Amino acid sequence: MDNLISRIIWLFLQPSNLFFILFLIGLILVWKNRRRAGLSILTTCAIFYGMVMFGPLTSWLMAPLEKRFSSYTNHVGDAPYSGIIVLAGAERLNLSTKHNQVTLTGAAERLIQATKLARQFPDLPIIYSGGGQIKNMLSENAIARKYFTEAGIDLSRIRFEDKSYNTHSNALETKKHIQQHETGGRETGKWLLVTSAFHMPRAVGAYRSAHINIQPYPVDYRSYLKTSLINKPNAGRGLYQLDFAMHEWVGLLAYYVSGRNEEIFPAPED
Repeated sequence: MDNLISRIIWLFLQPSNLFFILFLIGLILVWKNRRRAGLSILTTCAIFYGMVMFGPLTSWLMAPLEKRFSSYTNHVGDAPYSGIIVLAGAERLNLSTKHNQVTLTGAAERLIQATKLARQFPDLPIIYSGGGQIKNMLSENAIARKYFTEAGIDLSRIRFEDKSYNTHSNALETKKHIQQHETGGRETGKWLLVTSAFHMPRAVGAYRSAHINIQPYPVDYRSYLKTSLINKPNAGRGLYQLDFAMHEWVGLLAYYVSGRNEEIFPAPED
């Protein structure tokens, strides 16, 4: 139920949706002869659209998220590791089902880099955490299973966690898998955590709260890790990236307020 409520709230807070809602309200006010209020809202929409189109708003929100754990990019120098945790979210369920072929989103690096790590550490177990499922469609795990098979990774190494529905439950369900299956110190050992760079702060907070010893392995970068006042105009791309960035900032605040994360903006440990 809480997941459904959060999705409904996000439907209205998502910047690309909110922009349209405000634009529509502005037009209605103008039509209702409340020109001053309507034009004020439309002007705000125009300014917002310009800031998204030329990039500053998106980069201001995305870059700090991705920079937070960027020092761990490609870093695997703290071995030994107990295993590899990969968060789902790169799978296109409808298209993969329709074409019976692995079809991925812009977060495909989660799977690509997980494959790289699986080959680099052939003895490590892998937990793939993703419960995304739509009726009559392939699940996130089914698509990932197909991907790893085609990539030549031994599926006996991979445990597919299929009960989670958000980052918080990813961590809790992963904890159960570690406790149920691991011996030889792996329960308290260090696990590589693979997810998108912009998602890493919230994921780190969730896994720390679940008392899982993780080392971030950020992938799927969307920015150059710095803010800028002007970029090449691209409103479509700007809105698309802004939705992801805003979702994470709202998620970080919500997780902290609800007690799911102990830190509002988790940082690398000393």
